[in-house]
Amino acid sequence: MLADPDTVAGMLPAAAVVAIVLVIPAYHWSTSALVALVGVSIVGVFFTVMRLVVARRRKLPPWSLHVEIGIGNVLLTVVVAIAATQHIDMANLYLLTATVAALSFSVRAAFAHIGASGVYYAAVLAFGPATAESPVVAWLAVFGTTVVVGAVVLRLVSVLRLAATVDPLTRLANRRAWDERLDEEMERSRRTSTTLTVALMDLDGLKDVNDRDGHTAGDHLLQAVAQAWQTKVRGSGDFLARLGGDEFAVLAPGTDQTGIRRLIERFDEVTPAGTSFSAGEATWDRTEGALHLLHRADLAMYETKLKHRRPPGQGAN
Repeated sequence: MLADPDTVAGMLPAAAVVAIVLVIPAYHWSTSALVALVGVSIVGVFFTVMRLVVARRRKLPPWSLHVEIGIGNVLLTVVVAIAATQHIDMANLYLLTATVAALSFSVRAAFAHIGASGVYYAAVLAFGPATAESPVVAWLAVFGTTVVVGAVVLRLVSVLRLAATVDPLTRLANRRAWDERLDEEMERSRRTSTTLTVALMDLDGLKDVNDRDGHTAGDHLLQAVAQAWQTKVRGSGDFLARLGGDEFAVLAPGTDQTGIRRLIERFDEVTPAGTSFSAGEATWDRTEGALHLLHRADLAMYETKLKHRRPPGQGAN
């Protein structure tokens, strides 16, 4: 769901099209109503193709989905109003736009779209053909359900995003979050011409700790190191992550290699006694890719580990 949101965004309008197509042959529609239903279905197919085909080949801007949901809300209101002429209540289709909005946007933006659905449905109940004995109860039932579904999906997305981007052992960002943040900062550095530097850190002797004291002791060491280092990063920009095993990384926007070495020195000051680490830095040249940048930092770290290896407790290089 989070890895391929365009697929979800394409499947839900397809579900609306299926619902409309199934309803069309079941009732006798006027010519204008039939044309409107077919027209809405065609637009739904267009949105589906845009997300399932076009978005896979060319990344669509984030605002495009806002436009799609806004148009979708209006078109679904047309369907709900037309269905009301046959005394059919299709207001449950608003759950589709609520689901897409909750999957794709922030809480505020999602509930803005959900609120729009509530306003549109209220207009249908107030000015369209009656489909319920009590319009107020009907609105509360539909809008209340839509709000609850939106809230549940938002919470689910929050939990899934946390699980997908946070290392469960150290509670630092994981490799996936690191890769995403690095891409974002490289793009920002390219636009603003600001310096961007990365450093890779590798704990010395973690395998010895695991072999001697057990993996639980090694896990406790990793947690202690992560907690200590996290207190030294700048909250305004530095980004600390655990890439896996005993390897950590820090991203420092607006900082050159001298600045990031000072940060590494601060890490050394709070590293648990008896533990050391090796570090390597690289400043982005604004032409290389992320993999090459990390490769340079990794080579620097490896050279440090080979040339300046010291016994545990002697600090970082």
